[in-house]
Amino acid sequence: MTSDEHSPETYRRLFGVIGAALEATALFFILASMLVAPWWVVVLLGAAWIVTVVWSWRVFADKSWAPLTAGTFIGVLWIVALTVFA
Repeated sequence: MTSDEHSPETYRRLFGVIGAALEATALFFILASMLVAPWWVVVLLGAAWIVTVVWSWRVFADKSWAPLTAGTFIGVLWIVALTVFA
């Protein structure tokens, strides 16, 4: 018979992997924005991306949801920036 219990460490790693994928995807879209957005918007989005990545991975040991939150935040910030400035 199999156990229905889930390991908290597995969920923590899953949140980290999915958060890293979100952050990598956001970076790809930020860099692709150089084609349509002013250079200063891309620079500010890049700086915001660096800040969110550093923050999320510093607090990841205590807050496993941080990479997901950072990836979502930078994605929403990218959408807002392109909507307003491009």
